[in-house]
Amino acid sequence: MGINVTDVGTEKKSSKHELKKHAASIHCSNTLSLLQRKISNALLFNAYKDLLVKEEHEISIRQLCHLISYNGNNHAVIKEALKGLLSTVIEWNLVNDTTGNEDWTASSILASVSLQGPVCYYAYSPRMKLLLHSPSMFGKVNLYIQSRFKSSYGLALYENCIRYRGLPHTKWFEIELFRKLMGVTRDNYPIFRDFKRRVLDKSVEEVNTYSDLLVEAELARERRQVVKIRFVLKERVKKTRLGSKTQDEETKNDEDLRTKLIMQFHLSPKQVENIFKDYEEEFIIAKMALVESSPNFQRGKIKNIAAYFRSALKNLSEKYDVIILDPPAFMKKQKDKKEGFIAYQRLNEAAMKLLNPNGVLFSCSCSMHLSMDDLGEVIKRASLKTNTGMQIIERGHQGPDHPVHLSIPETDYLKMIIARKMSCVQ
Repeated sequence: MGINVTDVGTEKKSSKHELKKHAASIHCSNTLSLLQRKISNALLFNAYKDLLVKEEHEISIRQLCHLISYNGNNHAVIKEALKGLLSTVIEWNLVNDTTGNEDWTASSILASVSLQGPVCYYAYSPRMKLLLHSPSMFGKVNLYIQSRFKSSYGLALYENCIRYRGLPHTKWFEIELFRKLMGVTRDNYPIFRDFKRRVLDKSVEEVNTYSDLLVEAELARERRQVVKIRFVLKERVKKTRLGSKTQDEETKNDEDLRTKLIMQFHLSPKQVENIFKDYEEEFIIAKMALVESSPNFQRGKIKNIAAYFRSALKNLSEKYDVIILDPPAFMKKQKDKKEGFIAYQRLNEAAMKLLNPNGVLFSCSCSMHLSMDDLGEVIKRASLKTNTGMQIIERGHQGPDHPVHLSIPETDYLKMIIARKMSCVQ
């Protein structure tokens, strides 16, 4: 049995679970529930690429539930939330490029929806499609971060703040407008003290706990009355892992890996958090590749992929005859060499521990700043660290379809070492 570790968890545009959401649809007055907000974002994410070319879109109920991290079996709740999106009207004002006048438009979030067995079919109105597609002013809603929120107030505040990411603060909101944006009706918490305690403080706490932003409310008063509010914005300090290029890149890779565990391995956000607490990232990637390369997975015969994957994680004694390591480039810049070297070593250490005696390791690298000799040193240090005897039996290089330009040494970047695990350490 062999496993193939590729660039699982690295940033790819096609698998990035980040939704561009138009500011007009974010800054809308409504009373959407938390579930309705999550479903609305998930449906738009699913339809976005074909928004203008398809009249109707489809998504399985199972996939929709995974996108919003809903683990219940009560699909009637999903149905009621969809009905709410049909009856929720949003309105927006956009400046007409031709006349310079401000045009008012209104539409329901969904124009139609139909549940047919395990599949949900839905459509947007023509006006809504034009608004949502390729927005000139947008906020990016990360679906993994969205799944963490516990209240509609917290998610509403997050959506209304991310549009201003990169700026020191949001604009000033009139307090009555802000109440509407948060989904608070005129009758609920009319006294600002109660609104602050029950809505504002809790939503700020959620954003600061569950998202990649840190926000702090600033209040403007007139005659001792709060009349406006804005939010000071800061990026959450991100931890740096070995082999990372920048903090932003590392965080994106980490979020992509977590999103894949939720989307493709059907784990809940809580299960993902626990897995990252219990196991090293390299081990998680190796086990993901093991599951994906198994015949049962490829034939679609695994009924409960989440349980299957958790079982694979716990089975630390399982060994393999062949392991292929083909990770992403850990050294995209010369300054990354020290950390990248350590990352390659850790990955090879993890593989050596999973090899049977006489098992074969294919260790590959596409890092231009890691030479063939460096890769050999990686394998040597990994074998010493794990007390594993390894023999190099072959070295591989890029083929004729990747010619090396004599004036551009960086074009010589693909390399592989094939090593055999000795039955005993010599």
